[in-house]
Amino acid sequence: AVVSTQSTGVLADHSDVVGNFEAATQQVLDRTDGSKPSRHTFNVKKYKYLVLTMDGFTFLGIADQDYPLRICFAFLEKMSEKFLSGTLPKRALSAKPYELRRDFSPVLSSLLVQYNKTREVDSMVGLHGEVEVVQGVMSRNIEKVLERGENLSRLEERTTKLDANASYFQRSAVSLRKKMWWQNQKLKIVLASITVILLTIVILVVCWNKGVFKKK
Repeated sequence: AVVSTQSTGVLADHSDVVGNFEAATQQVLDRTDGSKPSRHTFNVKKYKYLVLTMDGFTFLGIADQDYPLRICFAFLEKMSEKFLSGTLPKRALSAKPYELRRDFSPVLSSLLVQYNKTREVDSMVGLHGEVEVVQGVMSRNIEKVLERGENLSRLEERTTKLDANASYFQRSAVSLRKKMWWQNQKLKIVLASITVILLTIVILVVCWNKGVFKKK
């Protein structure tokens, strides 16, 4: 992993693999315009050299050909984030080649250990991608709302109306439920009364037929 600028050259680097990568790395850096934000890949023998440029700095990583590309660039993005978030960019303005190696090489070493765990990193990158998708959808929705000219006050009014309608609907539902319950009780009373009357009539008819009410 390498951090460099066009004016100074390599500021910091670190490698967990023993090999002669300096010549190929320098060729890739010579072919890279660090003044423009970009990302690209160079295939050199059995390795791929991945480059991310931003804010005048070039962040370079070397990986095997079969290593997932999106994890490689996720590594470079994290590397650039770590480098640009501190005081190193300001120090880089007057730094000599490899002057920042002592400060940033331990960070590179830690990132390489973390991103060499392919399965775990792939899950992390996938989750980060899902978060970005959700953020993008939310941003587009907000843009659509603004395009329709709906401001916060109108949205607040609509929310208030929806709350009022919901409260009214709830009260109406409770009142209707009580009304239906009373109607159901009345119907039960009427049916019970009819049943009692019918049973009384049946009993009277049976008793009459058996002569219970005849005088002896």
